[in-house]
Amino acid sequence: MIKKCSGCGSILQNNNPDKDGYVKDIDSSKLCMRCFKMINYGDYSLSNKNSDEFINIIKNINKTNSLVLYLVDLFTLNNNINIINKYLNNRTILVMTKRDILPKSFKDNKLDLYVKNLNTNKNIVDTIIISAKKDYNLDRLMNMIYKYKTDNKVYLVGETNSGKSTLVNKIIKNYTDSEDMITTSLMPSTTLDTIEIKLDDELMLVDTPGIINKNSIINYIDVKTIKKITPKNEIKPKTFQIKSGKSIIIDDIARLNYINGDKNSFTVYVSNNLEVEQMNNETRIDNYKDYMYYDFNVPNNSDIVITGLGYIKVIKSCKVRLYINNNTEVYIRDSII
Repeated sequence: MIKKCSGCGSILQNNNPDKDGYVKDIDSSKLCMRCFKMINYGDYSLSNKNSDEFINIIKNINKTNSLVLYLVDLFTLNNNINIINKYLNNRTILVMTKRDILPKSFKDNKLDLYVKNLNTNKNIVDTIIISAKKDYNLDRLMNMIYKYKTDNKVYLVGETNSGKSTLVNKIIKNYTDSEDMITTSLMPSTTLDTIEIKLDDELMLVDTPGIINKNSIINYIDVKTIKKITPKNEIKPKTFQIKSGKSIIIDDIARLNYINGDKNSFTVYVSNNLEVEQMNNETRIDNYKDYMYYDFNVPNNSDIVITGLGYIKVIKSCKVRLYINNNTEVYIRDSII
């Protein structure tokens, strides 16, 4: 009988410590060594799987008629919101996660409308905004699941760190007597294969590996920095009124130079752990000389999105130059608020 790790879904094996699913004793183990170290020591190790293997797992859902929960992180909302259109035709509920991270001043109805306008999936049967951390709208989500499910399985799909495993664990805690939890981590590719969690005789949740966004900054920074840039509490935006020739510095991670335009308002939405400050364009510029940079003509009321890090809201049209490390995607969108 094949036995899987209850934390990440890998098939347990005791032959090779360098491969996924390794344990010393298969019969007595529920967790692979990788998950055991992550849960107990915060020790993360990279998986041997590649992104194509994860995509093939997602594609196999197409062979079923099951309901899909498509999870989208509201804070790191990006251009890939329609990525599942490439792989899935299943009936789908669009679940917008991590509501607790965005400021309370943001209105749910406006966030919902904004995401709906971005999404082109014809199979979306309903949408909902949740916070698994705060138990926000979880009862409503469960009612949706029972309403729209087509069989006993419901699949959770989304990018890495969209909150799939966190949601599954909260559902287990709130709606079952089970004490088994799956592994969660800030690092990409924590879940490595499908994990089935039976809630009752009518419903089994199936967590799937996160789809890797190769354009996200989290793929190019170390564990310490990932922990620093990942918001854990409600974002406290920082607003700057600046003139041309000034810069906004986000720690040592990103730099926005204001090249030309009228005096303008820039509001930065990033983790509260990051230091955000204003300075002259020429100050400490050598710190960023090895970074990539993007020049943008930013329209009125737009967001400059740094994938995986956050975004900067700009009120008036202007020209800017943004420095960022490695292959992180940066783009302009209509302001989310």
